[in-house]
Parts: sequence; C-alpha cells; structure tokens
Amino acid sequence: MPRLGNIPGAGLAVGAFALTVLLGAGTGTASALWQQSATATMAVTASGTWPTQSFSGFTCTNDSPRQTATLSAVGSTAPTALSYAALQSNGTYGPAYTESVSLGTTSTVTLTIASKIVVANRTTTPLTIRVTATYADQSQATASATVSLEQGNNSNKVTCLSTTF
Repeated sequence: MPRLGNIPGAGLAVGAFALTVLLGAGTGTASALWQQSATATMAVTASGTWPTQSFSGFTCTNDSPRQTATLSAVGSTAPTALSYAALQSNGTYGPAYTESVSLGTTSTVTLTIASKIVVANRTTTPLTIRVTATYADQSQATASATVSLEQGNNSNKVTCLSTTF
C-alpha cells in the first residue's frame, strides 16, 4: 500500500478535509465564527401640529323645480381641490369628477341630470355622492349626500334626500 504522501493530490485533499472540519462545512459552526457589530443612529422629528381641516357644515339644497342639486361644504379654510364620486354597486367610490365645482370657504358642487356623474350612474337611485376636499397641507375632509334621480316625462329632477359629514 503506497504512502499517503506519494498519492498525487493527497496533500490538497487532506488540507481541504481539515479546513472543512475546522469550519464545519459552512453550517452553524462556520457562521458562529463571524461576529458583526455596528451602531446606527436615527433622529425623528414630528410636526407639533396636526392638520385640522374639516367641514363645519355640509348641505344639499335644491332649486325650485328640483332640477339642480347644490352640495355645499363649509370649512374654516378654502381647499385647493374639490372632487366628488358616486357610490358604486361594489361598495367603492369612483371615478372622481371635478366639473361644476366652486372653491372657497364654502365650496360647492352643482349637479343636474346632465352632469357627468349623473349620466354615468342614471340607473342608480338613490345615488350617494361623496365630496372630498383636499387642503394645502394635503389633509382631506369628506362628506356625502344622497340624491334621487327622476328622468321620466322630461322632469329631469335631481332631488336632495340626506347628507352626512
């Protein structure tokens, strides 16, 4: 039987075997030999004031023949944007509309039977409409109104039923 030293590559094999045993073949033993330590510093600064924009009042009113419904949202400051969306049959609101909107401390949405949101939802009556005001600090306030739609006999009525805010 030849000696281990006389076999070609035997020294390399013995070295690899010894290294494998010492390091534990890359398992927990090998990873336990390595230790990492680090320090991290994080600073957080929060604003002392929270956005307080909200509606102090929300109404839905009709003109005399009930062909126009005006949704009015009253707040302490004027919003930068006002949009509204109809409640869909799946329980979500959408899409958002922005036509016939007036911005101010009293912001309004004017709806008629020809309004895009009414045309898109003519088969839904009563129709729930959510109004969302967005303010300069990106806070939002919402309110909703329920209106009924009457389209037969050229009545074209959009009648306010209730509001919530």
